[in-house]
Amino acid sequence: MDEQKRKAYQDRLSARIQEWEAKIDQMAARLRKSEADVRIKMADEESDLRKRIDEAKGRLKELREASGEGWEEVRAGAEKMWDDVKSAWERTSKKAKEEGADLGMELDDRKDGSA
Repeated sequence: MDEQKRKAYQDRLSARIQEWEAKIDQMAARLRKSEADVRIKMADEESDLRKRIDEAKGRLKELREASGEGWEEVRAGAEKMWDDVKSAWERTSKKAKEEGADLGMELDDRKDGSA
């Protein structure tokens, strides 16, 4: 992959990370306004989402530092990691709905965030 495409991929991944951090922050703000029992039940999910975003930041750093074949390997890992982020989001959204909490967790239909 040429340098320009690599840079574009890295930029898209960085933008996704920022977008998802904002979504998690919005969810957390709504969660703080929820009943105490819902906050307690959802705390682990929020923590898991934040952990996964931290992992995404680590992958982005690896992508920026990788070269050649190593870059493609790290990129494949980043794609898998991103699928895990989306799965965690969907799991958390489902649990929030089961708990009766409106945390505004609908995924954006325009794009799944693929880079």
